[in-house]
Amino acid sequence: MTHYIYKAGKAGLAPILLLHSTGGDEEQLLPLAQQIAPESPVLSIRGRVAENGVNRYFRLRGQGFTKENFDLVSLAEESKWLADEIVKLADFYQLDSEKFTVIGYSNGANVALYMNLAGIFKFDKIIAFHAMQLTEMEQIAQSNSKIFLTNAENDSIVSVENFNGLLADLSKTGSQTEIFKTNAGHQLTESEVNAAKDWLHG
Repeated sequence: MTHYIYKAGKAGLAPILLLHSTGGDEEQLLPLAQQIAPESPVLSIRGRVAENGVNRYFRLRGQGFTKENFDLVSLAEESKWLADEIVKLADFYQLDSEKFTVIGYSNGANVALYMNLAGIFKFDKIIAFHAMQLTEMEQIAQSNSKIFLTNAENDSIVSVENFNGLLADLSKTGSQTEIFKTNAGHQLTESEVNAAKDWLHG
C-alpha cells in the first residue's frame, strides 16, 4: 500500500511533488507547498522504507548519513518504485508527469536529485533543501531541469566536500542550478523557503 496525499489545485498549474525528510511522512511538507505554490495541485508520497519506525526513501547499511552507509541497491530499487508510483498517480489524477516541480527536504531532496542524475525520472523543476551526493556515479543522464538548492557550510550532515561533489555531478547534466546559502546547519529556515518561492515564480 502506498501512503500518499493528493490535493487538487488550479487547472493549468504545474503539479507539486513533495518528498519528505528522514522520519517524515506525506503530511510533513504540506505547509511548504502552501507557502511556495498555494494554488498548485499537490502530490505527496511517503517513502516505503521504514527502519525502526523511521520513514525513508531507501535503506541504510549502518549508522550515520554517509555515502559508505547508503544501500545503493535499495536506492536504485526504491527510486524505480517511486518513479512508477509518480506515473501511476499522475495518470489517475490527470496530472502532467513531465511538469512536476519537486519540493524535497534532506532524504527526499536526495532521492529526487539521484533520480534525475540516474535518468530514472526527469523532473521539470527541483527545489532541494539540504541535499547531498549519495554516490559517485559513473554515468550521469542529461537533463534540462531547473534546480534550486539550499546549503549551509555548517551543515552537520552535508559536508562542503560532499555538496561540491553533488554540484559537480549536476553540472554534467545540463541542468540550470541556483544555490541559496544559509548558516543554520541542516535546519529548514523561513528565508530559504521564501527564496525558493521567489525562484519558482520568478
